[in-house]
Amino acid sequence: MERSVLEHVIGDHATIPPERGYFLSLTHRMHPELTKAVSHLQYEDRLESAKVAGLRSLEEIPPGAIPVPVDHRGNTTSCPEEAHEVVAIIESVRGREWIDARDDERQPPRRIGLSDILVVAAFNDQVRLIKRQLEQAGLEGVEVGTVDKFQGKEAPVVIVSMATSSAEDLPRGLDFLLSPNRLNVAISRAQWASYVLYAPELLNAQPSSIEGLRRLGQFLDLMTDNQKGAVLA
Repeated sequence: MERSVLEHVIGDHATIPPERGYFLSLTHRMHPELTKAVSHLQYEDRLESAKVAGLRSLEEIPPGAIPVPVDHRGNTTSCPEEAHEVVAIIESVRGREWIDARDDERQPPRRIGLSDILVVAAFNDQVRLIKRQLEQAGLEGVEVGTVDKFQGKEAPVVIVSMATSSAEDLPRGLDFLLSPNRLNVAISRAQWASYVLYAPELLNAQPSSIEGLRRLGQFLDLMTDNQKGAVLA
């Protein structure tokens, strides 16, 4: 009863095996670099980008999942340090030239606006804190929410805030914070780049279960395989 019908069908696989059904292997949203990270995290390296996704470009911002380590201590469900970093990234990205693409054709260039950026936080407390920081900085046009709010949405740039300082500070356990399903939804909202803000101490967690160890390994892969620098000041 705890498993969905699809989970019963695919068994231990992350994607449906060819002999049991069809896997939609092309994304029209994500740049190939971002797709590579998401595909490895959640889709057994089977997901690829359609041609149109590779035609887009954002001035001086590398595509893909971009790890941004932020040092902080003692934070559970809200983190001022990561909220401050969110503001810095938005101010860095805003106004850069963005070239979108539709129907395999590049669109006229335009400048990135606040509505082109989504902020996904792990906890509602962090959502509220980031909203206050954005209001103080005059950046109210940026949409902020948890993963559940952004299902089905997309934007050129996404910023993900993990908020928690360490595994010991986690209120709902490592399995929730590092859930590949939730990470996948958050990161894959982006067309071009997803910045993932996290405390380095999270990588030193000591999981108490096999599932927790697996999820930590996936998060380590995501952070270490996509080292491309942090904020462009």
